[in-house]
Amino acid sequence: MPDETIVTPGLADLADVVVELARHLDVRSPELRDIVPLTGTEVAVIREIHRTPRPTPSRIAVATGLARSNVSTALRTLEARGLVVREHADGDRRTVRLVATPLADEHLARIKEFWARRLGAVPDDVRDAALGALPALGALAEALVEPRAQDS
Repeated sequence: MPDETIVTPGLADLADVVVELARHLDVRSPELRDIVPLTGTEVAVIREIHRTPRPTPSRIAVATGLARSNVSTALRTLEARGLVVREHADGDRRTVRLVATPLADEHLARIKEFWARRLGAVPDDVRDAALGALPALGALAEALVEPRAQDS
């Protein structure tokens, strides 16, 4: 069945601005050189672990749109770097829940502080307008996840 989605003018421009904004907030900044370096996949996984209390690997795969095998690979790396631990549910050794470590929490706090400093340096009117758009951008991000969740 062909995709019959109607493309609204300006959506590609919106995506372009979001990508450019992400480039300016890249965590590979020299200011953050002593945090644990992560790939894009590892970032997506650790972000989901911080967002969702004690998620399962399957939940992370659905929420991020990553293949289960890619989530497993990222989790092994995150564990080896001391950022994530696996916990087993009481009485059920098959169910694995993931928890961020204090090191991961510390690095996330430093990243968020870096982002806040970068964004805090823009003119007040620009920052205030961006903050006003936050609910709509959050809803947009969530709407992009929903089709993946329905497909699983």
